[in-house]
Amino acid sequence: MTFIEGVQYLGDLSPVFLTVGVITGAFLYKNLNKSHKIIFYYLLAMLVSDVAGRVLINYYESNRIFLLLYSLVELILFMYLYLKIFLSKGNKLLAVIGGLSICYIIGEILYYFVLNNTNALVFQPYSKVVDNFFIILLSLTFLYEKMSSYKESRWDNFRLNIVVLVFFTLNTIIYLPFNFLVNETTGVKFYFWGCHILFLLIFYGFLTSEIWRNGKIRK
Repeated sequence: MTFIEGVQYLGDLSPVFLTVGVITGAFLYKNLNKSHKIIFYYLLAMLVSDVAGRVLINYYESNRIFLLLYSLVELILFMYLYLKIFLSKGNKLLAVIGGLSICYIIGEILYYFVLNNTNALVFQPYSKVVDNFFIILLSLTFLYEKMSSYKESRWDNFRLNIVVLVFFTLNTIIYLPFNFLVNETTGVKFYFWGCHILFLLIFYGFLTSEIWRNGKIRK
């Protein structure tokens, strides 16, 4: 089996990991706290997006729109998680930045898929980068706020926040040269996508373990 084939097989594990996470969350849902219910909804949304994207590619030449929809849903869910649960209330600046980020992603969706018929050669969306940067900002704000106040004694929130920070930072590095990775012909892109898929599976696995841990503790 070649490396490229390995990357393709690795990609097929994504819906499997997500399905395990969704089933775990559904089984323990009534015992989950608010933050872990949001994580459950996130895994569910990612599963729907993943499956829908795989189905769409069988009927159309591209499923690129799901990258932007994925980014939009991801941003909204993490924005709610941090602004409503993790961070102190009343952070208007982050709310404004989040609102502008949402508007930007919607604008890109309209630009690429409503106002224009964009092919892969010129498709260079920054929605995922905007999404990643905003979530990184939320994560850093959480660290600053809690370390300044010394009131955050729950290790699970810190652990989740650190993993979110690391994952979305790595994700940003991968998605910055998106157009290059789509159109690159030497095969280098498969190493990037292989790393991305591996990070994604680890992230989904971690979120599933967090749901399981939280549900069992509160059961």
